[in-house]
Formats: sequence, C-alpha cells, structure tokens
Amino acid sequence: MDIELLKELGEQDSSTSDAWQTLSTELSKADWSRFQFYAHRVRDLSYDSDHEYRGESSPPLPPNAMAMLYLHHPSGLVLLPHLERLEWSTDGSPTSIIPFLSSKVKFLEVEIVDESLAINNFFYAAATRSPNLESLTLQTNIKSRDVEDSFLRAIRTWKALQHLIIPSFYLRPSVLEAVASLPNLTSLEHAYRHKHHCDEAAMLQNLPPNAFPKLKTFDFNSDAASALQLIQTEEGFFARLFDLHLNAPYCAGDTDLQRFVQHLGKGCPQLVCVELDIWLRPGFRPEDVSPLPSGVFESLFPCRELTMLQIRHPLPVTFDDTDMERMAMAWPALDTLSLRCEPHPSLSTPDSMGNSLSILSAFAKHFPKLEILGLFFAKDKVVEFHGDLCPEHEFHHLDELYVGVSAVPGDKLHDAAFLIASLCIRAPMIDIGPNRWYTGEDDSNWPEYRRQWEEIEMLLKFAMRAKTHVRAKVPRTVDQRGFDTPSGPS
Repeated sequence: MDIELLKELGEQDSSTSDAWQTLSTELSKADWSRFQFYAHRVRDLSYDSDHEYRGESSPPLPPNAMAMLYLHHPSGLVLLPHLERLEWSTDGSPTSIIPFLSSKVKFLEVEIVDESLAINNFFYAAATRSPNLESLTLQTNIKSRDVEDSFLRAIRTWKALQHLIIPSFYLRPSVLEAVASLPNLTSLEHAYRHKHHCDEAAMLQNLPPNAFPKLKTFDFNSDAASALQLIQTEEGFFARLFDLHLNAPYCAGDTDLQRFVQHLGKGCPQLVCVELDIWLRPGFRPEDVSPLPSGVFESLFPCRELTMLQIRHPLPVTFDDTDMERMAMAWPALDTLSLRCEPHPSLSTPDSMGNSLSILSAFAKHFPKLEILGLFFAKDKVVEFHGDLCPEHEFHHLDELYVGVSAVPGDKLHDAAFLIASLCIRAPMIDIGPNRWYTGEDDSNWPEYRRQWEEIEMLLKFAMRAKTHVRAKVPRTVDQRGFDTPSGPS
C-alpha cells in the first residue's frame, strides 16, 4: 500500500476523500491468493507509528481503512491466521490492531496513548479473539480506573497468561483479585514508558487467599508500612520470589522501609533481583527527607545470589572503600548496581553531596564484573586523572554508567573522560537524565550537566583509542580470578 495514500487517508474524512475510493479500487484489484500464500507463513508482526518507512514517519492506520480491508479480504476476519507474536505501538486508535488478533496469538505488546474509549474496545476484542495469550505488555498513559471493567474482563479470559507487564497503579482491588488467581502467572511487572498516575486504590495492602501460586517476579505499589505488614503475613509467598520490586512513597524516618528490607534479607535469601523505588508525594516537607540508611544494604547481605540491586531515592547514596569490600563479599555474582537519585529542587542538596568520580576505581577493584553501574556524583569533589590508562583494576564488562542528573565533578571533562576510559575494557554508554519516578520540576542546571556528559561521551571515544594504543604496548597477565591485568607499569 502506498505511503502517500495512507497519509491522505489519515488526513481526510472517509465520507468525502477520493483517497478512500482509490483504496477500495486498489484492494479490489489485489492479488489475494498471493497475500494468502504469505499470510500463512507470518509468525511475528511489529508496527510502530514512530518508526520511519523509506525515510519518512509511518502514518497512522485509520480504523476505516482496516474496515475496508475486511470487506475485500476473501477469507474472514483474521488477516494472519498463524501469527504468534504481535507488537503494536500507536498514538492513534488501537482499533487497527484487531484484524491481526486470533487464537494463535500468544505474545502481545501494545502501546496506546490518549484513547481510553478505544482501549476499552481493544480489550473486549482481545479477550474474545485471543483467549490463549501467554504474555501481555501494555504501555499506556491511560489511568487504570478508565479501563478497569474491560481490562478485568480480558484478564479473566486469559487463563494461560504467564507474563504480565502493565502500567504502575493498575492493580486496583478487583483487578488484583483476578490477576492473583491466574494459575500460570510467573511474572508480574510494571511498564514505565509513560509517567505513572498515582492511584491510592492500587496501593497494595493485602493479598487474596492463595494468591499467585506460581509467581517468581513481583512488581508492586505499596507504602512501606503496608509492605512490611504484607511480608510479615505472607512469608510463604515472598519466600517463593526471585525478583522483587517495591514502588513506595517516601515516609519520614524510613523505619518501616528498613524493617521491610530486614525481613527480605532474613526470609528471602533466594532473591536474585531487588529494586526499591522511593518517590516523593506531592506536598512533602523537605525538612522531613533524610538520606537512605546504610543498614538497608547490610540487611540484604544474606541474599548471596543477588545479581541486581537498584535503588532510587530522593537523596544521594554515598560509599567508601570499606562499604564496597563488604558488599562484594556478600554479593559475588552482582552485575547490576544502580543507585539513582534526582534531588528535588526544594531539597537542600549541597554541591558536596554525592560520590567522587574517583570512587569508580574502588568499584572496578571490588566489582570488576559489573555490567551496569548507577551513581550520583558530587559537583565539588574534583577529579584528576594521573595518566595511567591501564591500571591494575578495571571493569571487564561495564556496558552502562548511569549518572542521572549529576554534575561533572569539578567541570573537568577531560579528566573525567580519561578516568572512565582507564577503568573500562570498552567504552560504556553514559545514561543521562531523571528516572521514571521523578515528579518534581527540572533543575535549571540540568541542561548544562547533560551537555557536559554528552561531551564526555565524545571525549571517551578518543580516550579509548588512546588506551588501545597504550594497551598494545603493555605486557598482560591473567590473574587467579581469570581477569586480564597489566603485568608491569604502563
């Protein structure tokens, strides 16, 4: 179908546009036998209205165009009868996805924006046409209460569902009861592409009887006090989990959060992944906000199998060498450590608050196998690079360094770039910007911080080339851990 025709269809009224007559004519002349030959072979379909097609943005598919396709298609309402995986992203009506839904579809990922009426129609259709879904990912900015009835009906239909990814605050009581009864569900996670809408009715306080019989990954909203009560009353449920993600509003003192994490460490040593998102409610009092207690980390030391720890908190978390040595001994398999922070502009966060960039050397020493590292760096803790591009300790797999909204320490861009290069085998991606839970106003300095880190990324490429040149001249040995290290001075 010609892309210019699709554009014209999207811009004009279906009752007056000549483009619709053109479409009807084209469809009537289509080689449907050839279409059917290929349609039976298609197993995977992906459509994204933001992607470019032949150098241009993909136009949205008007619902009436799909209806006309129905009229001309010779063999019923299913266009791709053996389709198993379907991904569909649009800022228009989701109605266009319906002809591709069938009982064969097992994996469905859909993004729908600002179409609450249409998304209800989509859920009704999906429940009827694709009752055998095993995996659903829903990305949307539509509030849960606007689609609760239709979503609930669909969930009750999908008894084979194993993986469910939905927006945060979608587990209102009726939906929670239906989701918790799914007999094969192993993973319940949140989708974060769009900003969340806080809904007190979806703050988890208790679980239905015999909830989640096979669940291994659990992502939920709750306040720390309710989460603490939940883990105390549902010990057997939490003892079955491998991945846990709590999204909780900040509470002054954080004592309930500390106690919740203590119960995690004692009762859930099998945990592999722990994520804690602590965010600020509107109207919070800045004087009540205090840093994350260090005891939170110690409480998780019994979780020896931990490979991922991610904590987001309103104030920065700082470390010293002793902290990291103890953490490395407790979590030998850790490959992701992300401690993100976006200080709210109303909070008192002096330039000295945060980590020095030089702390990366200690992380490379104690956690050489890290793949993702996220820290907040202090603006006034000046970093200096002393010229050693091949130090004794390096990251061997670091792919991503998350700096959030940190300033470049001391504005020393060259030193920062060469220090990072010296500690890495390959250049990591530098992830910049606020996290998905940040709800405050952007700081006026953040654009300048972003520009500086983007410049560091450019300098990092040059620094890595220099390191490659130096490395080729330095003799290498393999240490007892199997890591490649310099055998002499560079």
